[in-house]
Amino acid sequence: MRVTFAHGLWSSTESSKAAWMREQGWEVVTLDMRTYGWDIANQTKVVLEAIDQQGPFDLLIGSSFGGLATANAAAQRPELALRLLLLAPAFGYPDLVKETLGEEAMASWESSGVHVFHPPGWDEAVNMPWSFYEVAHDHAWPALPHPTALLHGAQDDVVPLANSERAVEQHPHVHLEIVSDGHRLHGSLPHLVPLAASLLNA
Repeated sequence: MRVTFAHGLWSSTESSKAAWMREQGWEVVTLDMRTYGWDIANQTKVVLEAIDQQGPFDLLIGSSFGGLATANAAAQRPELALRLLLLAPAFGYPDLVKETLGEEAMASWESSGVHVFHPPGWDEAVNMPWSFYEVAHDHAWPALPHPTALLHGAQDDVVPLANSERAVEQHPHVHLEIVSDGHRLHGSLPHLVPLAASLLNA
């Protein structure tokens, strides 16, 4: 089985999720999501290029921000026979940022044009331009025209489970698998095998 994998915002091509998939015998094309920059439009471009230049793929898989980028890319190719497996996708991302930072920090970011993020586990901080937040608005809730499955942890404290539930309400054909896990889903990766099988039979 040949799949793409789009890592999360603070992750990398060395993602342990991609390594796990390879251990299952899957051919994984790991995408460097920051090839063109941080914002969701640029990261969506990375997935689109993979679809257009390296496809076809059996599944498009994305985690968190990479899941949001994968959904946005697929939405731009409704005519293709794509199948999506999204792990705690960051739907509603602008609201997540606002809730995390608070009104004062958001106002400071807008006025200065830059906000300094220190990603967990990173040695250096990231200077994120205000455009990162602005661009996210048009990509927060992409259409999901293809067979799609979501895997989301009930204890996710980064992207609330309610965001995936809202996506399913808007797109009833989408399957949501809820597991007892957090955002990283490291304890729930075996669920990917039956979810992938169900999508391939869709």
